[in-house]
Amino acid sequence: MRDDMLRNHDHDHNGEGEGQGEGDRPRPRRTRGGKAGGRGILLSKVLPDATFFACDDIIAAGCSDDPDACRPGDVFVARLTAEGDGHDDVERALARGVAGVVAERIIPTFGTPLCIVPESSWALARMTHAFVGDPAQKMKVIAITGTSGKTTTAWLTASVLAEAGLRVGVLSDLGCLAATDAEPVAADLSRPEVLADWLRWLREDGCTHAVVEVSSSMLASHCLAGVSCDTVAVTNLGSAHLDMHGTPAAYHAVKSRILDCLGPAGCLVASADDDRVCQLIERRVAMAVQGGVITAGLTAPADVSATPVERSLFGQTFLVQAGGHAMPVAVSTPVVSFVRDSLLAVAIGLRYRVPLERIVRGIESSGSVSGRLERIDRGQEHAAFVDHPTSGHALAATLAGLRRLTRGRLVVLAETACAERLVADTCRTGWTGRNVAGWHDDERQSTGWVAATFNRRTMRWADDCLVVSGGLMDEVGKAADVMAYARIDRLLSSLGEQDCLLVLGDVGGRSHNPIDPDGDPLPLAEVVDGWLQLAHVPQPFASERRAA
Repeated sequence: MRDDMLRNHDHDHNGEGEGQGEGDRPRPRRTRGGKAGGRGILLSKVLPDATFFACDDIIAAGCSDDPDACRPGDVFVARLTAEGDGHDDVERALARGVAGVVAERIIPTFGTPLCIVPESSWALARMTHAFVGDPAQKMKVIAITGTSGKTTTAWLTASVLAEAGLRVGVLSDLGCLAATDAEPVAADLSRPEVLADWLRWLREDGCTHAVVEVSSSMLASHCLAGVSCDTVAVTNLGSAHLDMHGTPAAYHAVKSRILDCLGPAGCLVASADDDRVCQLIERRVAMAVQGGVITAGLTAPADVSATPVERSLFGQTFLVQAGGHAMPVAVSTPVVSFVRDSLLAVAIGLRYRVPLERIVRGIESSGSVSGRLERIDRGQEHAAFVDHPTSGHALAATLAGLRRLTRGRLVVLAETACAERLVADTCRTGWTGRNVAGWHDDERQSTGWVAATFNRRTMRWADDCLVVSGGLMDEVGKAADVMAYARIDRLLSSLGEQDCLLVLGDVGGRSHNPIDPDGDPLPLAEVVDGWLQLAHVPQPFASERRAA
């Protein structure tokens, strides 16, 4: 059923569903359908701030921001993007028989109805949700945003609500999962039509609650336009994705849009340990709306707090305190950031009147979040983890937490692609005289500047750091890969009982078999996992027979 829906989604987008390479033009946004048997929607109903010219209203059968994807009866949405100004493409859309044009300024339409809106990107996203029947209005949407910890908080929240017997769907960076799905399905939620389609699928699957991880790119493209969230959770606000937003101030301004998505009776769940998040709390309180605020924190006074009981590289136990009650929680993830994310999940559970004991069971049953900080245990004496951080802020939190718990050496192994992404995340044009967005492959490989920059930043916490290619052990056996594996072998062989290893890269699909030389090139995490399996082969249990 999931595959059928995805095929229908690709068909609805005029055959533009195939994947694209990095740097290609974004695929056209085109959505058709709607209520009343597909007769379309009235723009005045979904765009309340619109002004109409040459008509009183427009009935739209579909919408697109690509003039070549429009069909008769559609509306063309003229947007200003990095690829160009859509207002210059209106004549091409008119030639295809559109029923109207949505724009931000008055432009010649030669008698075709024109709709003027304050921001056409918001209008496009809003119409996209309307065409699929506004499924978010039939569920309680829990939006989770922040610089780091979004994914962990989202899946912990889903585990808590599921423990309470609620039908929960999750839309996150790690994939999308409905109540009856077995495995998450990858999806680009920064495209409004993809998010709308997934919300529709969750509703059709009978979900009463939808936990949505909201990134800054989703907020920048107004993916939640028209969605009135029942709960909004904010983990923290640092400086990240400057390659996309330019400056920290612009990044924070985009993140603050999440308050516009919170319904009047909605609840804000926020970290009290972050000063920038506290500013959002003050803004919400100043609105004097019906909805409340629940705070969670470790250092600042909060409604939900925690006290550490025991913590080591092999797990931790902490005492959750809320509403005059306290309960211990034991999890396998050792870092402090996991506790902060757990407290937000506790607060969301309390928001929906889930008993504290069920909340604790939901967090403990999760233990860790697959795809984030995961333990590699092959019987070795030292601790080993694999992580796929999405920002430098998230990596810093993980390294700081592991550094406090590691008595010996903290060693970092990173894939080149991961290091490049994390360096670019905290850089922008002019930083050290380089434009990271315009790097070429030969520059990345010849200068080694990325590896040197990543090592310099990582060594603030780590004792050793090695950046290697993410596709080792292929059939070709290039000399560079052989040398890289030799360096990995020496580094892993040197680890002792008190040391800790952190592998950064793709964490999906680690095999239970050591190394398959006939397969595709292995991600770094699989290479390390295979090495540990071969170096620590389980010994069969042998019992001595007692002499008669």
